[in-house]
Amino acid sequence: MESNIKENIIFSKGDTMAKYDIFLDELGKIKDIDIWQFTLSALEAVDDKFYTEPASSSGKYHPPEDNGIGGLVRHVKKGVIVVEEFARRALFSDMEKDISISAFLLHDSCKDGVVWKGHTDYTHGYIAYEWLQQFKLEDAFAKEVLTSAVRFHMAPWVYRHPPFSQDTFTKKEMLENMEEMQRALTNPSRVELAVQHADYWSSRKEMSYLPGAKIVAVHDMTPEDMAKCSPEVLAKRYGLAVENGVLVPSKPQ
Repeated sequence: MESNIKENIIFSKGDTMAKYDIFLDELGKIKDIDIWQFTLSALEAVDDKFYTEPASSSGKYHPPEDNGIGGLVRHVKKGVIVVEEFARRALFSDMEKDISISAFLLHDSCKDGVVWKGHTDYTHGYIAYEWLQQFKLEDAFAKEVLTSAVRFHMAPWVYRHPPFSQDTFTKKEMLENMEEMQRALTNPSRVELAVQHADYWSSRKEMSYLPGAKIVAVHDMTPEDMAKCSPEVLAKRYGLAVENGVLVPSKPQ
């Protein structure tokens, strides 16, 4: 029954491509129909740039496959794999796993704000937490667990107020930033831990994820960008190797 509902929603658009089509594999891992519909609604409403921007606006904080057009999408796809492995080791229930996958799919939905501006907003966890409240999910507890995992996903670097955009903070703003960090670090749920770990480990340059060596880090760049950043250049920069035009980890000597 639930499978039929999902198929009817997905294929109701006919031959038109929905924005979220690139995440159909990940969405298919969510068993609960309400969590699935909540996630779908948010992925459909998110700013279009969520699907095209790199994972790091500065290029400093992610491995090479997360750069270029669509880099954030690749980061999200990799992180879902980490969430699944975390859930397996922690013996998650099906609902915990569904909520965790949904939260990770949406954790960077407002990375540049609700309307994207081209640079990371360091309060994007809290922005997304508030933005996601508009989408329907009857299970209020599940919704709070899910959106809180989005809110605190950058622990310990979570903020209510931008840390670098002003010289001084009011006492209230300073306390709210401290409270946000304290909550993220001292009382995380199992779902929050799954999302925090997946976000951190899948974004480390030193732990570049290239599942099946299938990701071409430069395939979606313009010809001009490709000329400046060929696979050979990226391989040299990041200590990788090139096989059949694909960046792969270097083999031990």
